[in-house]
Amino acid sequence: MVTSYGPGLAAIGMVLVAERYARQGLGRRLMRHVLAEAGDTPLTLYATANGQPLYEQLGFTETSRSEMVRGRFTFTAPAPAVPVRPATAEDLPAILRLDHEIFGLDRTHMITRLPAFSDHLRVAEDGGEIIGFAAAWPNMDTHVIGPLIARDPGTAQALIASLAAATDRPLRTDIDVRHTSLLSWAKENGIDTIATTSVMVRSLPDLPGDWRRRFAPLTVAAG
Repeated sequence: MVTSYGPGLAAIGMVLVAERYARQGLGRRLMRHVLAEAGDTPLTLYATANGQPLYEQLGFTETSRSEMVRGRFTFTAPAPAVPVRPATAEDLPAILRLDHEIFGLDRTHMITRLPAFSDHLRVAEDGGEIIGFAAAWPNMDTHVIGPLIARDPGTAQALIASLAAATDRPLRTDIDVRHTSLLSWAKENGIDTIATTSVMVRSLPDLPGDWRRRFAPLTVAAG
């Protein structure tokens, strides 16, 4: 699966090979096809330990790491008192502006689908200004939180807590390991690490945008 964000970036996900066909070069052939199709477009992906050596051979480099966390939210550690509410249709222009600023590229084609795709979409405010947003969407028995865009870690915590209060499912999300305070808070609330992945790029020194305010992707399959 390749998700395009225009000439500035494309994200690769769902690189899967059936076990009975493993170690026959199919993953490499799929990736070489993607590279040929992408041409000069920079690429990014989330790599497992199994896939990382192949991606490195194909010119990808690691820029950061991400922890996949999962569990039932316990509300043990409180979140800051940041006002959070359900998003409305009137919030969409502000959400799109904030996302473009922080993600670094225009992903209107994805963000505008969040109200229909997700079960819950929340915004955080300060003085009437939207300073963060997050969605929770169903995946198997969990609700996946993503994207998670916020002014600071406290705002990210408030958004997660609001989404947790809206569901009786376990939560799952992927948090950049550099967000140490958010990860520690999540683990205090029963959301523990189940896997670690490498965030990799090709033909680009680093991902665009501001990682300090980008806390979780929409999904590791789409960036």
